[in-house]
Amino acid sequence: MDLDLQFRPMKAPPTAKVLLAFRRDAGFNSVMPQAQAHDPRGTIQWVSVELKNKQIGIARLELAPPAFCFVSDLMILSQYRGRGVGHWFVKRIEQYCLGSGILRLILEAAEGTDRFYQSQSFFPDPLAPRLWRKEISPLQRRLFKPMFA
Repeated sequence: MDLDLQFRPMKAPPTAKVLLAFRRDAGFNSVMPQAQAHDPRGTIQWVSVELKNKQIGIARLELAPPAFCFVSDLMILSQYRGRGVGHWFVKRIEQYCLGSGILRLILEAAEGTDRFYQSQSFFPDPLAPRLWRKEISPLQRRLFKPMFA
């Protein structure tokens, strides 16, 4: 991939307008309700992938260390799909979670995205078949500092 991408934890959740634009581009008709930044069950962290200071992808991470990270609203703008951006973004999310001591990602795959997540080594959870999970290797190189030190 020849794109100069940047992974960025967002300081605040995306505005409803930004989230709606990403969701429309992804083929969804409505905006998901935004959770508060502080949740007693864990921490919500929005992250983005940027190209030349333009957000081209976003994801919502529900961090519940050390057990797991629930990934939701992972969306890449349509003009950048099929160019490796999604794969790059998932790898950076894994590294970010490793920095927080999290070794498992869980998500609910949107319709038509099963092959993408299978290619990233996700598999259907045997106890909750609608959910997909991935065990992150602790041997993977860490790029980020721990959040909960």
